[in-house]
Order: sequence, then C-alpha cells, then structure tokens
Amino acid sequence: MGNGAKRGGVWLFVCLLLMYGAVFAGRHWWLGWTQGVRLQTARPDYFHYEFVEIVLRSHDPEVREAWRRSPPVVTVTRAGAPVTTIAGLRDVALRPDGTGAWVARWPCPWNAPAGDYGLALSSAGSLGGRLQTTGFKIVRRPPHPLPKGFVALTLESDLALASVKVVAPDGTTKDWRGMLDWAQYMGADAFWVLGGRTPGLKPGQVWLDNNFEVFPLLAEECRRRGLKFGLYAMFSLTMSSTNKVPYYEYAREVEDGRSYETRAISLREPRRVLDVAELLRRFGDIKGVDYIGLDYIRNALGGAELVDDFYAEMSLEPPAGWSRLTFEERMVSFARKKGMRKDMAFIDAWQWWRAHRTALIVRRIKDELGDSKPLWAFTLTWDKGWHHGQDPVMMNDAGVDADALMLYEADAEQYTAMLRSWHGYVKKGDVQLVVGNIIDWPLHQRHPDGPKEFYRRTVRAVDGIFSDGPATGMFVHDLGRALWGRKGRWSTRQWMDQAKAAADHMRERAK
Repeated sequence: MGNGAKRGGVWLFVCLLLMYGAVFAGRHWWLGWTQGVRLQTARPDYFHYEFVEIVLRSHDPEVREAWRRSPPVVTVTRAGAPVTTIAGLRDVALRPDGTGAWVARWPCPWNAPAGDYGLALSSAGSLGGRLQTTGFKIVRRPPHPLPKGFVALTLESDLALASVKVVAPDGTTKDWRGMLDWAQYMGADAFWVLGGRTPGLKPGQVWLDNNFEVFPLLAEECRRRGLKFGLYAMFSLTMSSTNKVPYYEYAREVEDGRSYETRAISLREPRRVLDVAELLRRFGDIKGVDYIGLDYIRNALGGAELVDDFYAEMSLEPPAGWSRLTFEERMVSFARKKGMRKDMAFIDAWQWWRAHRTALIVRRIKDELGDSKPLWAFTLTWDKGWHHGQDPVMMNDAGVDADALMLYEADAEQYTAMLRSWHGYVKKGDVQLVVGNIIDWPLHQRHPDGPKEFYRRTVRAVDGIFSDGPATGMFVHDLGRALWGRKGRWSTRQWMDQAKAAADHMRERAK
C-alpha cells in the first residue's frame, strides 16, 4: 500500500473518531441540558450591602413539576456549616421567576466574614447526583487610605463667610482666614466645611449658595498653608418645613393614627441623588478641594412611605388582610409595628434594608463622581449606626473611604455602651473609622470639667472604637460651635486646647 493510501486511512480513522466524539459530546450535552440541575448565584461575588441573587435551573419537566408541588429551599453555607442571616433567616424558599428559573434573594449578614460561601439544596438527595452547585464570595472594597493619625476640623455653618469676623488664637480679629489659624493651632490635617444645604433662599431653590464664591478662595488659602480641604453636602434633612423643593418626594411620619409630610427627603427620591452628585462634582472640580463628603444619609424623619418597597424587596409576608388596606392604612400599620419593637426579627430586617438602601445611594453618587478623590460620610452611632439605617461596612463597600462617626448626644453611660458595641463589631481591616466629638457643653450633660470631658471622650473613642487597634483618625465638630456656640464658662481657646491635646494623642497612637 502506498503512502497516499496510508495517509487516507489515517484521516478516515481520525474523522470517524471526531464524528463519534461529537455524537457522544452532543449526547452528553443534551442529557446535561435536559436532566441537569444547576444551583448558583447570578454573580461570583457580592458586597455587604447587596442581596445575594440565588438561581436554580433545570429543564427536566419532572423536576420542575416536583418543585411546583413543593418549592425548593436553599441554605447558604460557610465551611460546610449553615449561615444564619438577617432576621434569623437560614433556609430560603425559592420562587419561580416566570423564565423557568427558581430564584431567591439572600441579604448579606451584617459584616459577614469575607471569603467563600456555598449553596445547599434541601431536595438534593432526590436528584440522584444530577445537582451541580457553584458558590460565591463576599468581598470588601479597599478604600482610599487616609494619612496615619489623620485629624480634621469641621465647620458646619450657613453664615456668609465673606463677612464673618473671627477672633484668632492670637487674640486678633480676622476675616474667614482666622478659621484656618484655628485649624493650624490644633494641628489639623484637613478642614472639612459644609457646602451644600437645602433649601436656598429663594422659593424652590435647591441649594443655599451664599458661600459658593468663597469656597475657591478658601481652598486656595488651605493649600497655601499646607492644609487639606474638603466640602460636604447634607443629603436627607432640610432646613425648612415650608420652602420645599417642589419636585422632591418628602418622607412621611405617622402621629396620632395619621401620616404627614416631614422636612426630610425620602430615601427613594432619585432626583435628590442626582442633585447631590452634581453639587459634589462641582465641589470636586474646585482647585484645591482634596476631599468630598456627605452628611448622614437616612430617613432622618419619617420613613413610612417606604413600607411597600420594604416588604417587596425583603420578600417578607405582610400581615393578614394587607392587600385590602389603603396606602395610608398600610403606613399607619407599619409605623405602629416598628414603634412597638416587639418583633425583633422584623426590626432587624427593617434596619438592614434601610442600610442597604442608603448604601445604594452612596454607590450611585460614587458612580457619578468617579474615584479620583476620597469620599467621607458622617454616620450616626447608636447601635453601630443600625438604629438610623446606616452600617459602616456597607458604606465602605458602597464607596465611602472614611466613615466619620458622630459620637455625641449621649450621656456618660450611653457613651460607654456605644463604644462597647462598636468595639465588638468592627476591626481595622473592615472600614476606616474617623471618630468625632462635638464642642458643646450641654451635649456633655454640662459636665463640671467641660472641655476636659470632651478630651476624655475623644481619646476613649480613638483608643477603643476598633477591637484591634486605634481609630484611623479623628475629627472635631465644629469650629463654628467653638467660636460662637454653647461653650459654658470656658473660652474658645480652652476648648480648642483640649481638641489639640486629643489630636496629639491621635497622632501618638498612630505611630
């Protein structure tokens, strides 16, 4: 036989192998497609503020019919052990989504450990080994790092800075530049100033703009002195019950069995997100602005208008007869249930969902702004922020680089309890926490030591906010209060001396 005939026989053999291989592969694919069962998540990884989207699929009509008779249940696992999540939820029932898949939403637990998680199906044994599962990861977003021992001085004021008079540390009276003398006196690294406040002076005006022309000058002067400069905007709470922005939805509160509109903007108002993002973008474009910030985001007043969104997104079963109630009746019933605080699983779900919605707002603003400049946000601190619908770990994952904790408006016993709850909740690798105290004698319960008590509380927070080391930084709130606020019998200098001592302690601990 010639070489040509041999080569022809080899090619024929190869072709036959390929043909049979394709047939067997096709048959294997077909059997897998028709009889296989696949359990996985919509994405391979999730942040702490997200619902984990679980998807179960099969094209086997017998399996799908069995699921219709008895809906499948899935459990999330870590290292083989079941994981309990928000509201004590462990086993999650899947529901058909109309496309042939069965789906469920699993809220990520508060500050869940980062790493690998698995999925387990309760009816897996009846599938005879046909089930294929793919797990997922919970991840953390690495924030912009802050300088070691970071210290900020804030200014929360709507005074027209162009005409303000400031008594500087040396006793002389200056214009707004005297404020920067105080920032340097206490050894601050940055000066954070409230720049966005709603409403403006004119009817329907979104922003009070009396200092917009001064901010570039302030930024330039900070840069000249070696100070970092930041501008922030209020998000939720507005300063007027009558001069409202007409296109916003405002939050609703319930009192005496009826709802009413508050002066706080609803968490579900999308135009507020865009307005705040646009303002912060303008601030970020000012030469010399190093940080941009957000005042606390929460349903500062009200929240009853969120009732339907909450029940739908958390997949909770509402009370019997719910569908027959009007929207007003649902808001009243919802407010009553929250206020009673008897169903703690319900309260846990409500607090997680609000923190989730707040994080989504941060995520949208961050997406609009980009990641070129660090973003900080103020957080209220009762029960790790949960009481107010905020969570520092969610905020970090959504885009907040420095979480500024407002550790005030508490008496000595409450302050100790707050620090204890934070200390047991977060570590340094979870989030960057900048702890803050307020220069206000009544908010220190008129303590006889005045500024000394301010110092003691501040350094306790620096030392104890984390379970594994000192705080990332600290801030002093605020220079306006130190100059013109409720100082008691002490001078601005005496309060700022204690602020300086706390700043020195922060830097020493950061070494």
